Amino acid sequence: MKARIVGAGAIGAVVARKIYRHADTALIVDEERLSRYSEGLIVNGERIMFPLMTPSDADTADLIIFAVKNTQLDAAIAEALPFAGPDTSILPLLNGIEAEEKLGEAFGAEKVLYAFITDISSVHEGNSTTCFSDSGTIVFGERDNRRTERVERIARLFDECLQRYLIPEDILHEKWWKFMLNTAYNTLSAILIADYAAMSGNGDFIRAVRLVAREVQKVASAEGIDITQEDIEEMIRRVGVLQDHGKTSMLQDVLAGRETENRFFAGAVSRLGRRHGIPTPISDFIAILLEAKRRCL
Repeated sequence: MKARIVGAGAIGAVVARKIYRHADTALIVDEERLSRYSEGLIVNGERIMFPLMTPSDADTADLIIFAVKNTQLDAAIAEALPFAGPDTSILPLLNGIEAEEKLGEAFGAEKVLYAFITDISSVHEGNSTTCFSDSGTIVFGERDNRRTERVERIARLFDECLQRYLIPEDILHEKWWKFMLNTAYNTLSAILIADYAAMSGNGDFIRAVRLVAREVQKVASAEGIDITQEDIEEMIRRVGVLQDHGKTSMLQDVLAGRETENRFFAGAVSRLGRRHGIPTPISDFIAILLEAKRRCL
């Protein structure tokens, strides 16, 4: 399989490390990153000379993995378009619930799988990435949950390279579950400057998580997605396992002075609330508070 990966940060570098020995793999980069990555990327202390390709070098990929933030998606699409052919599959490992629609508009909806990555604690600084949780679990599937040949082909690659994955019965439900997790944990951790160890066992933090999660639950219901109380408790259990000093991606962005995905998390809950006439005061507040926090640092 010819796999091309856009993004070489806390997610992209970790996934690339898993698959590059088992598939024809290259990172899609612009000219600036071509120079910056020319001496390799360091993943968990190992320097890896990943093949690098710019859009001007493009070939036709079987699989394009998007491992960027939503704020970088437009630029990533422009870089990846030359690599897409009639049979290329698009696997987006982005947070939130909006990327697949945008990718479908760019590449054709028939090419886009629904996906995300979970159970990963990873920190990225410069050209170095440290992953505290192996490589996470990639959750993916067709929008209609069919076990198509391309889903099976990607699963075989992940089996070969020991990349953990899950093909769920209902990918849209799982996407919304992860969206709930990101909205609650990423946003609150960024406001409070809390790593996983600080969040774990913090009763007041968990109370705040539940308040945010219940608003996501309400807008999800309006969108036809059933998020249960057990889903909320499972989210809390899963994150509670991560008791290291890893940081959420949003906290890393705040500390580095970068733009965050705030408008794609709590901001998205607020937008959906307005669309459906559902009050979302907690999400409205934390979205504003995070922007205020960024301006105070």
